[in-house]
Amino acid sequence: MQSLLSDDQPVQVKLLPDTKFKYHLQQQADIPDTSHRLASRVAELVAYGVKTPFVTISKDVNQVRSEILQDHPQINLESILNYCWKHGVAVVYFNDYPENTRKITGMIQWQCDRPVIVLSSKKTYPAWLAFHLAHELAHLALGHIKAGILIDDEIDQNSDDGEETAANLFAVKLLVNDLDNCFDGQEVTSGKKHLKNKINKRLQADSTVDPCALAFNYAWHTGNYKFANKAVDELNPAQNGHQIINQFLENHIDWESLTDDNSDHLDKILGD
Repeated sequence: MQSLLSDDQPVQVKLLPDTKFKYHLQQQADIPDTSHRLASRVAELVAYGVKTPFVTISKDVNQVRSEILQDHPQINLESILNYCWKHGVAVVYFNDYPENTRKITGMIQWQCDRPVIVLSSKKTYPAWLAFHLAHELAHLALGHIKAGILIDDEIDQNSDDGEETAANLFAVKLLVNDLDNCFDGQEVTSGKKHLKNKINKRLQADSTVDPCALAFNYAWHTGNYKFANKAVDELNPAQNGHQIINQFLENHIDWESLTDDNSDHLDKILGD
């Protein structure tokens, strides 16, 4: 704070823990400094208000899936959130970054002996954010981060980063089980109801899969996100994943343990 009071020295910011960046185009990457500092502060605030002790996440995705399904009939955003909070993994949605700054997609920060996951995608379909959450959870389960911060600049299917590939595989298995790329080689017409009907037929074999997750899985392999978005709008048009995430946070945080300033700041973050 002293640097803000002095006219003869540049403003200094708080140093962050060691940070691992996962870039979409690593050779062209620039560090999203402003956005990741803001996200880090949000993670810090959240961690101060969480009392549930952290329980290690299994690196076996089948075990994670099985544990979630003990309490829920389907793997979706809400059931994964419940699993995270049960294991002392705090999750928050934050996307209030300044204009014209490079944004991040997801982040894990160790703070107060626990991991905090920050999700920041502008696309807020619950199934879309469920994949991002599963991807970050995979980094945690697979030991890609044990201290400090891990930043996902963008989650990319074609990343040449081994840890990103492993996190993607974990997330896909968690969400769609053996139905990954189940429409490969099949003709899917451009009508949104056709994809919706094919999805519902496939889910007769595995009702634990969220149909919207299967629609996005189709797009993941074909690149046809416009088509998948239309099918998702038919299956479940809600785009309130960010609200679901922050409602879980609001319900699980110990507000009494926060200072008035921190409580007010966090309340504003959760306000939308």
